[in-house]
Amino acid sequence: MSDKRFLRPGEFYFGADALVETLLGPCVAITLWFAPQRKGGICHFMLPQRVRHLPSHARDLDGRYGREAWLWLTQQVRAHGLLLADAEVKVFGGSRVLLGQDAPQSQDIGSQNVAMARACVSEAGLLISACDVGGDGHRVLRFDLLNGEVWVRRGATMPKAFSKEMEQ
Repeated sequence: MSDKRFLRPGEFYFGADALVETLLGPCVAITLWFAPQRKGGICHFMLPQRVRHLPSHARDLDGRYGREAWLWLTQQVRAHGLLLADAEVKVFGGSRVLLGQDAPQSQDIGSQNVAMARACVSEAGLLISACDVGGDGHRVLRFDLLNGEVWVRRGATMPKAFSKEMEQ
């Protein structure tokens, strides 16, 4: 029986024989799957990056930032004796979760997170095999590290007025 894990924003996981679940809004999750070894990893980041120089061997990585979460995943690939070029890559999330948001796309954090995920994957010379990004509402994601399958269930947006009530 596989281990069941729930990933919160800023967390990551790499291993085998686990079912990893997370809930995404404007956050983005990147999954890596290595079929022959039946291993994989996932990160759940909230923001694209912070201004900081990151050597590829950095140890104090903060998974809340896309660039650092990706760097952690690539370090785990090497630590497990795998080749990043063999990974099947999938990207999810980056949506708007409040109805009535009227910010330009360039200021939309979900869009910025998706752009960061795509840039990291592209810079590594990889292709994204599947993605479900953008749009409105949240996503519930399940990544099965027994077989590499990823399931996504979409949820509705929250009315903007409701979110203002919650802030009071």
